[in-house]
Amino acid sequence: MAFIMNSFFPCHSASDDFFYTPVMDSVEPIKLEDLELVFNNLKGGKAPGLDQIDYRMWRAVFTIDKTFFLDLFNLCFTLNYFPDALGNAKIFFLLKDGKDPGACSSYRPVCLLTTIGKIIERLFLIKLNFWLDHNNIIHNNQYGFLEGRSCDLAIQNIVDIIREKSQTHHIALISLDIKSAFDNMN
Repeated sequence: MAFIMNSFFPCHSASDDFFYTPVMDSVEPIKLEDLELVFNNLKGGKAPGLDQIDYRMWRAVFTIDKTFFLDLFNLCFTLNYFPDALGNAKIFFLLKDGKDPGACSSYRPVCLLTTIGKIIERLFLIKLNFWLDHNNIIHNNQYGFLEGRSCDLAIQNIVDIIREKSQTHHIALISLDIKSAFDNMN
C-alpha cells in the first residue's frame, strides 16, 4: 500500500527557493447571495469524506441558520484559515478497465474530501474568479477552466487565424502534449 501511495502522491515538495509574499488587501466579505448560490447547487448523494457528512445535511442546516455559515466562512477568509482536518481525505484506488492489476499505473486514485471543505473551496473559487476578472489577470487566449470558453472555441479561433494568415503568409503550427501533464507540474 505504501508503494502505491508513494507512486500517486510523492513526498517531494516545491523548490525551497520559491518565495511568495502575499498582498494583504482587505478581504471582501462573502455575500449571502454567493453563499446561497453555493448551497443551492450542492448535489446530494455524492460520496462524503472522512466525516461522513453529506451535502444534504449541510443544506438542511443552512436553511435553519444562514447567518451562522455566513459568519463562519467570512471569518475563515478574514483570518486566512482553512482547518487542516478539512484537507484530510479518504483515499481508494479504482482499477482501470483492461489494465494489469499488478501495475501502479493501472489504478486511478480517488480522494474523498470533507463536504464542508469543498463548500469553502467553492466560495474561494467565487472570490478568486472575481479577483482575476476584476484585475484583468486572465489572458484572452486562455480557454481552459473558464465559463463560456471551451476547446471547441479554441480550435475555431486557431482555424480562423490559419485561414486569415495563410492568405498572405506561410504559417506553421506546433502542438505540444505533455504525457500526464498534471502529474509533471513540478
